[in-house]
Amino acid sequence: MTTPITVMIANSQFAERERLKKQLATHAGIEVVAEAQNDRECFDLATRLHPQILIIQDELPVLGGLNIAEQVSERSSETGIILMLSNPAGEEMWHKMLRAGIRDFITRATPADLVIEEIRRVASARKSAQTPSAANIEKPKSLIITVAAPRGGTGKTVIATNLAVALATHNEKVTLLDLNLAGGDVAVLLDLMPQRTLGDLLPTFVGIDDDIMSSVTAKHSSGLSVIPAPLSGTFDSAVMSRPLVQNLLRYLRDRYTYTVADTGYPNLESTLAAMDSSDIILVVVGNDLPRLRDGKQYLKNLIAANYPKERIRVIVNRTGVTKEIPGKEVEAILEFPVTAQLPNDDELVGVSVNLGQPFVISAPHKPLSRVLKNLAESLVISSTPKPPKHKSAFTFFA
Repeated sequence: MTTPITVMIANSQFAERERLKKQLATHAGIEVVAEAQNDRECFDLATRLHPQILIIQDELPVLGGLNIAEQVSERSSETGIILMLSNPAGEEMWHKMLRAGIRDFITRATPADLVIEEIRRVASARKSAQTPSAANIEKPKSLIITVAAPRGGTGKTVIATNLAVALATHNEKVTLLDLNLAGGDVAVLLDLMPQRTLGDLLPTFVGIDDDIMSSVTAKHSSGLSVIPAPLSGTFDSAVMSRPLVQNLLRYLRDRYTYTVADTGYPNLESTLAAMDSSDIILVVVGNDLPRLRDGKQYLKNLIAANYPKERIRVIVNRTGVTKEIPGKEVEAILEFPVTAQLPNDDELVGVSVNLGQPFVISAPHKPLSRVLKNLAESLVISSTPKPPKHKSAFTFFA
């Protein structure tokens, strides 16, 4: 005998709970195991009973269905969430749902047979996600590398782009994710003219799947897959929430051997989410005293926010300039070991940026190219560390 799908209903209106129960009672494969009329009851019952499906009212008192659904998802990963919308979902509601990591919904007008179909679909998808398959066990190991910096002007995007291209020479399954949401330059540095960008994930509101991701992914001649950032001034970076970025990175981890994420400002939710999900965090600092002091504080903030020190790699950019600070003194200032020092080559970088040609391809034997290629080789891994389980709530200094 097939085990029924367990369902919990959270709705402040008694009549609505009864209506849903009557709809579901006609199907032997579905069992309503609990009801809740407010957020406290919903959270307590859902995290104790772990139903396969939680149908939750969007206006559930007191905090609202979206807030409590996000909390339930964090505590009970085996529970699939279906939001019951009081009104047809407009773009504003879709944005709120994606920020909460929710992609499935019904309305009062949804016919009973479609409600049943949605419950079965979400339960099946959740079960597949929870059950490791042979394909999942045998898939190539993967690595997520986030490139961050304590301030702008460090050359972070140039480094992230060339590093990703260098990795693509080792493996065909490499993607570069541009999370510089205020207007990233990755597409420009690769001479790409994408039709769609990361910003198009939100208005579509159909979740993250192969079709959607294919539509926002561009292909570079090196074989690198690129997910470009929105054009400058066209996107509110605040809507790219931590749950959405983490879902996106989980998707990329499952499909690519290497994912390089270029980030924006250090205190954005998208940046913190990328670092939360990363196996390696590359911190780029400049080779002058103000930037090194910023880098020292930034590294202290990362450690204080419980990012494991062994996952952090420091890259010092533009070494070799006149009156530079010696390497040993750089480490003393940072109070952190330096993984790589990138030699200064303004002419090479300038030509590369203006032509949209990564210098690791156009000038592979230049010292700067060699250092980045060596860094890429050092990141080619034989085993993948587990992603960190902590969730940082730390806000970095401005």
